[in-house]
Formats: sequence, C-alpha cells, structure tokens
Amino acid sequence: MEECRLFARKNMDGVVRISTNGSIHLGGLRDISEGGLAVTTATPYEVGYEMLVSIELPAAPETVTALAEVVWVDPLEAAFHPTGMGLKFLALKEEDYYKLEKILEVV
Repeated sequence: MEECRLFARKNMDGVVRISTNGSIHLGGLRDISEGGLAVTTATPYEVGYEMLVSIELPAAPETVTALAEVVWVDPLEAAFHPTGMGLKFLALKEEDYYKLEKILEVV
C-alpha cells in the first residue's frame, strides 16, 4: 500500500508530554512533521483519542504545544518495547506553529 503523506517527516529525538484527563504521561519523539508526530510510549491510547501534547527538543529552546488525535497505534512487539503511536495535529496556536516551522527548518 502506498503512503499518502501531506508533509515530510523528520526523524528527531525529544520528549513528548501527553496530557489527558488531568494526568501526564511521557513519551519519546520518533519523528515529526507539520502535520503530526510519531511517539513511543508505555501508555498508548486508542485511535481517535484526542490529547494535548507538549514537545520538547534538545535543539530547540521552546516547547511546542498542540491538540492532537491518535491516528494509528503499533502494538507491543516485546515485553519491554514501548508502543508506537501516530498523532495528527488538530490545533496549534500561531506561535506554536511558527516554533514548529523553525524546528523543521533547522533539522
């Protein structure tokens, strides 16, 4: 099956804070684009679930925050292997969009 991506992904390391229902879970950033990101996490959510994410990158001084929706989930492959989740950005404040653009230009 051919992929139909609107935005090119950039592989990147970073920390993703996932905020849902008053709790925060940490994940690892795998890749990111203008349209969303892939995260590794010990706490996966179901496809369609919406959450607030804060993305912290070592190369960027500022955090990018966005409302995102789970669009795919990769199940656990082994006992200690984190689950992969694909998130689509639903809403970014204008300032966060510009931060994201700058990050994607640099990398």
